[in-house]
Amino acid sequence: MDERVPMARCRLGVSSRNDPTSYRYVPLGLLGLWRFLMEERHHKTVVLEAVSVWVPESPELWNSRLGDDDLEPVLRVRFTVRSEHGILMPVERFFAALNYPVAQEALLSHYQSDARRVPTEATAGYFLPPARAPKLKDARVAVSAH
Repeated sequence: MDERVPMARCRLGVSSRNDPTSYRYVPLGLLGLWRFLMEERHHKTVVLEAVSVWVPESPELWNSRLGDDDLEPVLRVRFTVRSEHGILMPVERFFAALNYPVAQEALLSHYQSDARRVPTEATAGYFLPPARAPKLKDARVAVSAH
């Protein structure tokens, strides 16, 4: 099964590129909605920095010609919560590995208090630089500047 996820790396605000807490990793299919919410509801500036893919960690990846500088550690987090209507909803988010504990706490605070008791599944992976990303089969992706 191909687990590559087309992804955008964005920066919130005008903070430094060296500040890992300002980065957000957003699946391309959700980018327009996420950007709208960040800009219109939360009044944040969104800077689209790169479009590429997230790939899960694997031995093949380490045996490739990618160097340490090419691999941005990003965790995929999945869990399920019960909606206010009683329906189970899958949740999937991506976080920079460096600030994962803080980001996870912030994420869970958006859901009902029972979400903390729901087991989360975290998968180690990497956001690949666009020039090094494998080509996606049958993928036609267009991202507008805004």
